[in-house]
Amino acid sequence: MGHSITKRVLADSIKKLMEQRPLAKISVGDIVEECGLNRNSFYYHFKDKYDLVNWIFYTDMINQLKIDKVLTGSAWELLETITAYFYENKTFYGNALSVRGQNSFAEFYIDLLKQIVRARLGESLEDGDEEYQDFYLYFFIDAYVAATFRWLQAGAPIPPDKFTQMIKKAARGTALRILNLE
Repeated sequence: MGHSITKRVLADSIKKLMEQRPLAKISVGDIVEECGLNRNSFYYHFKDKYDLVNWIFYTDMINQLKIDKVLTGSAWELLETITAYFYENKTFYGNALSVRGQNSFAEFYIDLLKQIVRARLGESLEDGDEEYQDFYLYFFIDAYVAATFRWLQAGAPIPPDKFTQMIKKAARGTALRILNLE
């Protein structure tokens, strides 16, 4: 079996298991048993189950995203694309985001968002704000990830484009209210 085929078989196995139970209750043994591979095959490709979940997101998103959208599109367009992808895979990512801690998908996703937002935020900071850039980054990202997780846990009842518009409106509205208070 080729490397990419083995990775895809392991990915399909964990996806199937995550439809049935929480990621926290799935072991590497469960994953390899589901697809008929051995532990050595798993550990040859991934360091743990979280690494596998991160690989699934990364490879699937690379296929979803157009490079020109990443380079020239707005951060909102990018987040809407990611949100639409989560919507199509809501059980899997609701489950994946429920696990926190080192190597978890949540940490991987937060790091990705940090890079996206940092690239866009740098232009909008006033002189003197640079030292607080991480605070602003995490403030927005934590709010977005918490809202996304809550949305997925509820079964994603709002369509992804509407959900992204609501996030955008909340962020802009809050910013405008803060500016008007000064």
